[in-house]
Amino acid sequence: MAENEEDYLRQCLEQNICPVCQQPITKKFGSGEFKIGVFCSLDCFAKWNEAALIRRHQDRVQKNKSDE
Repeated sequence: MAENEEDYLRQCLEQNICPVCQQPITKKFGSGEFKIGVFCSLDCFAKWNEAALIRRHQDRVQKNKSDE
């Protein structure tokens, strides 16, 4: 078992499996940096990064409101 998230993502990449669904990766999604993760689909990428994507969206909405 990995000690932290970065180790887990590295292990998954070395084994060529998606860190979310554990399926083999045939087409890679993500930034390509192992510390951020490589995923089998955009859906798995979104699931892994859900909280960060929501926060980013909320920040943009808040910025747009303040710009009006």
